[in-house]
Amino acid sequence: MMNQIRAEFLKLKYSNVLKIVLGLFGLGFLLYVVFGISDGGTQVFVSEGDEEINPMIHGMIGFLAFTFDNAAFPHFNEIMESAMSCNVFLWVFMLIFVVYFFNYDYHVGTIKLPVAYGISRSRIFAAKVIVIITYFGVLYMLFSVITLLYTCIKVNYFPNVREVLLYFEYTMLNYMVMMTFTMICILTSICLKNAGIIATIMCLFTLVGAIIYTGIWQQFHSLSLLQYIVRLTPLYYWMNMGTLRLEYGIIREVIIYFCFGIILLPISVVLINKQELK
Repeated sequence: MMNQIRAEFLKLKYSNVLKIVLGLFGLGFLLYVVFGISDGGTQVFVSEGDEEINPMIHGMIGFLAFTFDNAAFPHFNEIMESAMSCNVFLWVFMLIFVVYFFNYDYHVGTIKLPVAYGISRSRIFAAKVIVIITYFGVLYMLFSVITLLYTCIKVNYFPNVREVLLYFEYTMLNYMVMMTFTMICILTSICLKNAGIIATIMCLFTLVGAIIYTGIWQQFHSLSLLQYIVRLTPLYYWMNMGTLRLEYGIIREVIIYFCFGIILLPISVVLINKQELK
């Protein structure tokens, strides 16, 4: 298994996708810097609860970048919200990575070579998933550190150890959601093969879910069908964690979503093993 993982890492190392993903993260940081240029910061997919309409709805959901009550003396919670606002676009980078890297061997037919040498498709699949999760995970964590440092420097704030640990608790929860989104992308890739169709469907799936959630948030808990559909999309979780709503049960929901991603693994393996290699 380790040899196959090394082989996949070498493929990644000498492929264009390595540079593409690094470039995307660079562009992502520039976009984050742009978020802070406008007065009052940037808000995306934000919806504020109206307790008069629904007493169960408190606070707000969405992504808040550089939105401080007092820019001269910001709270660390506001800094965390700003640093985590990048989740509004980071899922696009993972989608591009999965579509390019996971599908490449199947698209060009080189997947036949290791299979011909007796390596099982399940082992190849597992190695690719491990490489995708590990490589993107490292970049995601580094990016999270950089955005936090940039934000703290920009507002002249020095966080203590407890605050940094809290930020990384949120970061780990965010990446658990990203891993499930990765498995959904991989399963879609296995079923559809065509990169353009995969990208279109996953973008619509993610963005439409966020738009629906923003629109129905006041009545969210009373709309059984729609709330379960929305919970399949990653932005539902990131929009709640983007405004630090852990006290509303989001940790439990993230764990359930992560378990859903794990369930998709054996389903993907079964589909991979049944497919005809071309």
